[in-house]
Amino acid sequence: MKPDSLRRLVGEDVWQQYSQRLKDPTVIEVLHKLFDIIVELLAERIDDIRDVDGKAISFFSKEREILTINITRKNLRVYIHPSSLAYFDPEMEYRVEKLSFWESSYHIKTGKYRGLSVWISNKKYLRGIEKILRNIPQDTEV
Repeated sequence: MKPDSLRRLVGEDVWQQYSQRLKDPTVIEVLHKLFDIIVELLAERIDDIRDVDGKAISFFSKEREILTINITRKNLRVYIHPSSLAYFDPEMEYRVEKLSFWESSYHIKTGKYRGLSVWISNKKYLRGIEKILRNIPQDTEV
C-alpha cells in the first residue's frame, strides 16, 4: 500500500486521543516520527493499520499483526511480533531506551530472536528503532 494511503488509515480524532494520552509534546513528536518511519519502511508490507482504543496502533500484513506501538502515559513501547518474519541478533547493539527480546521467540537454528519489545520516548532513539525496523522484510515471501 502507498504511504499516503496508510497515513489516512489513522484519522485526526485518533491522533488527538494519542496526544491527550501522552501529554509530553516530545513523546507526541516521537510518535509521529516513528509512525512515519514505519510507514515509509514497510509500506509495501503493510495492508492495514488499526487503532486499539486510543492506546495502541497495530500494523497488519496479510491479516497478521506484525508490529504494535503501545502508547503509555510516558513513553512508547514498540512490539515487533514474530509474524513480522524478522530476525534480531542479540549480539548487535541497538541504541534505544530499553529493549527486551522475547525468550519464546528464540530461533535455535539461527541463534536469533523473532520478537522483541522496544521502549522509546526521545528523538535521539529514532535512529536506533529505525535500525531495528530494517530487520523486518519488505517481502512476505521470506
